[in-house]
Amino acid sequence: MNNRQVETKILVDCHDIHAAWEKLGADCTSGVSQTARWFKLWQSEVNQDCLVAALYDKDQPVFILPLEIHRTGPLHIAIYVGGPHANCNFPAISSNHAINEGELRSLFNALHHARPDIDLVSLTRQLGELGGVINPLMQLTSKVNANVSLGITLDRNFETILARSNSKRKKKKHRHTMRRFDEAGRFSVVTATTPEETSAMLDNYFKCKATRLAKAGIKNTYDPVGVKAFFKRLFAEEVVEASPRFEVKALTVAGEYRAVLGKSYAARQTFIDFVGITEDDLISASPGEFLFFEDIAASCKADLGIYSFGIGDEPYKRSWSDIELPTYDTDISLTAKGKIFQIWLLMRRKLVRMIKKNQSVWSNVKKIRSIMRGTR
Repeated sequence: MNNRQVETKILVDCHDIHAAWEKLGADCTSGVSQTARWFKLWQSEVNQDCLVAALYDKDQPVFILPLEIHRTGPLHIAIYVGGPHANCNFPAISSNHAINEGELRSLFNALHHARPDIDLVSLTRQLGELGGVINPLMQLTSKVNANVSLGITLDRNFETILARSNSKRKKKKHRHTMRRFDEAGRFSVVTATTPEETSAMLDNYFKCKATRLAKAGIKNTYDPVGVKAFFKRLFAEEVVEASPRFEVKALTVAGEYRAVLGKSYAARQTFIDFVGITEDDLISASPGEFLFFEDIAASCKADLGIYSFGIGDEPYKRSWSDIELPTYDTDISLTAKGKIFQIWLLMRRKLVRMIKKNQSVWSNVKKIRSIMRGTR
């Protein structure tokens, strides 16, 4: 950034925020949740208290950080817009500019001046790099998140991917499942192409997700007011675009949805954002695994470099993956209260990482959680 002066701006006006993303243009790198549309719809449907912290080179934005503010007890915490639904996060940045630590510090100082009520900026589940571009926030003190991001290296050859692990077993199981679905009344894998189709698939996913989370004793992050409406609007608006950034597809058997998969695209990568399985007589056929097989095969035909399963470590992801990427948490305290809470977060996250690394302990924790919520 030599020979240029960088200006910090805290944007709250909808017009200014939209103009910032427009000026940043296509020559930028950003996470799937760090886009103008995601910001606009989340603010409209879920949380009005959103803002953008930005760096400008003259009148050209070079760094956009979309934030929403939550009250946690006596604290106000700024997080990535989308909360738990924003994963594999990466700020929107110009690919032609390097952001240094001093400029980031100035940005957060400006945020504190504009919003002195914010105690802590907590940026979680971030990618360290995306599409070969380094996340500038990694210059600040960052810690590895307890959750990894697993993925597959795509090379336009599905047979190569299969050959990496249990090719014969995967093919045999897929053929067996295909026969079972045919016997149940024919099957198809359908990608939504209209707002009506995205709405129907999402309704099925929300229902399946609620059932599974209730059984596991886990809080449903789709329950807060506006969250489901946000996703319905997001996918409905994206599906009519020439190159949609978000996509939903489903496995149907005998005309009924048996598995629904939501995905997104950024920097020649496709990210799996969610998958829902209908718990009926065909669940023993593993419709989710079948849909993943079909989707991975289809992704090999596209101009993509990586198929990312997103945040979370599960056996079915491990069975495919040859990539394991860490995600990072970056906390910036803006007040004394925020500093105390930041220390508490560090201790809590350290404990969570220790628990999740011990499979025996983690398994028992999940069982206890289900029992305490009365689901077992």
